[in-house]
Amino acid sequence: MNEHERNLLSQLLRSGQSRGLNRPITRTGCEFVIEYGWWYTPTAIPCHLSPGNRRECFKNAFDLAFENADLTYVEGYATLDGGLRIHHAWVTDGQGNAIDNTWPRAGAAYAGVPFDTKYVNLNHVKNEAVICLIDDYLHDWPLLRDLGDHPGVWLEAAGKGRKKISTTS
Repeated sequence: MNEHERNLLSQLLRSGQSRGLNRPITRTGCEFVIEYGWWYTPTAIPCHLSPGNRRECFKNAFDLAFENADLTYVEGYATLDGGLRIHHAWVTDGQGNAIDNTWPRAGAAYAGVPFDTKYVNLNHVKNEAVICLIDDYLHDWPLLRDLGDHPGVWLEAAGKGRKKISTTS
């Protein structure tokens, strides 16, 4: 684990996110990523892929995964230059690389969960919009509640990163 990944993991572990006041959730978004997530290697966007729109990471990543069967949608947290964590989405190529077509350059660290493209697409069709899956407050955080305990429904094993996130060295 490099310095940027240690910084991001530290931020995930210290997360002050609420577990909900009126509707308790099983885990926070940070805990979900620690439980099911992987580390991804920051990689320059390949020349054959187009940059997406700024501030539209969830849509940009979904569009890439939907249009390219060899790419997997990943959602989690990333940092630019080792700074504060940002809830973010990117794609991976099955080799553990983070391909980010939203930021002008690759981030410093990427920790995320690979999602099945069919699951992501069904959610977007149901919502009539491309939304964040982990922080889906509009539907009472299904992944942070019961659905999170059923990775067979949403996890894409082919999108694993280079190393599983672990809280032990």
